[in-house]
Amino acid sequence: MIQSLLVNGTINSSIYALIALGFSLTFGVAGIVNLYHGAYYMVAAYLAFTFVRINIPLWLAALLSLVGVSFLGAMMMKYPILYLKKKGENIYMLIFTLGAAYMTQFLFKLFFGARMYALPPFFNQSIQVGSETVPGPRVFAFLVAVASIVGVLLFINKTSIGKKITATSQDSYAAELVGINTQGIFIITSAISALLAGIAGIVISPYLSISPTMWLPTLIKAFAIVIFGGLGSITGSIIAAFLMGYLESFIALTWTSSMTEVAFLAVVFLFLIVKPSGILGKKTV
Repeated sequence: MIQSLLVNGTINSSIYALIALGFSLTFGVAGIVNLYHGAYYMVAAYLAFTFVRINIPLWLAALLSLVGVSFLGAMMMKYPILYLKKKGENIYMLIFTLGAAYMTQFLFKLFFGARMYALPPFFNQSIQVGSETVPGPRVFAFLVAVASIVGVLLFINKTSIGKKITATSQDSYAAELVGINTQGIFIITSAISALLAGIAGIVISPYLSISPTMWLPTLIKAFAIVIFGGLGSITGSIIAAFLMGYLESFIALTWTSSMTEVAFLAVVFLFLIVKPSGILGKKTV
């Protein structure tokens, strides 16, 4: 059981870290809690499925989907979210982003129906980890998630745009004074956030179903992780993702998988009461 817990927990945690990283990045840089984040995960999966269905090769379909969802993330930030941010009422953004996610769910259900779909596997060769056989699609998802997280962290820490993102997250007013276009940084950050969620949505699609409701559990888990790790803390989100992933695997193995989302919500409630800032909470990247 311990080996299964470690293997499954590590794979699930890497996906959660990928999703939560984008959620935390948007808050840390722009100060925005984007409840549409789970919908990026769903949109990318459906786009990839649609492209594959019209006979576009799987890898190209995935690439086109990621371009599409990144563009969607940029446009969401550039127009409705920044407009609402200027109004100075965060509740407007919460209502809008959550409502937009439900509208997206409705549209996908209208066009695709309520049935579930899946993508063909990107990699189908199982590997043996001790006594545990890990299916190829899950191995691929883990490797892509880790590579994406490392890539984003290197981008933030090593590139000029990344340094502007860091500066904006620390003090957007001071960043503007030194000539940084903070609104442009918000848009870039949102595109990266959507890209990360989109990558997660695509790599899990060969072994988890694509459905119009897939965004909501994802949003709940991402929100729980960033609350646990600390809103705006990338390091905290990654640590929290792995802690929650192992907790989820433990509950699924010892009790029932239907209670895993309850565990995520319980963590949110606990930390909101006991330590609202989370384990490493601070508004920086």
